[in-house]
Amino acid sequence: MKPHRLVLLSTLLGLTIASCGNDPENVAGTYTINLTNGPNGCMLDNWEEGDTVTGTTIAVTQDGDAVTVNVEGLAGAYLDVVVGSRQFVGSVDGSHIDARLTGNAGTTGSCAYTFIVDLDADLDGDVLEGTLTWFAQTNGLAECGMYNTCQNTQAFNGTRPPSSGD
Repeated sequence: MKPHRLVLLSTLLGLTIASCGNDPENVAGTYTINLTNGPNGCMLDNWEEGDTVTGTTIAVTQDGDAVTVNVEGLAGAYLDVVVGSRQFVGSVDGSHIDARLTGNAGTTGSCAYTFIVDLDADLDGDVLEGTLTWFAQTNGLAECGMYNTCQNTQAFNGTRPPSSGD
């Protein structure tokens, strides 16, 4: 094969592979999830490693590869008060969800921060499993102390009602 044809073939193959993504699966639904606290790296009040929360309801809506996850009930009200939001916004790639809840901005002295919760989950049939990672996005000043680098995690799993198979 001539060198210029090999380059053309390689380029076309590369473009074909690059354009292949994972079509988003249908992740929409109302899930009942259970959470287990990991280590309390940010020393958050009332956070005990190993504690569990059961029966939390989340509503997942989807438009193509865009996803919104709303935490409902008392857990949603808690997030509204403590973080400033109950809504995660993100994307779906195949059966994988990446979404972020961005809390209200705050300050302590010259430290400016925003609490963030990242949702990283995978759907298998009607079972959703993943982690929530809590951290503070800061202005990086020494006065922010551990909030510059700390994080808390929660593992979760839950289900939605079985799909009708349509």
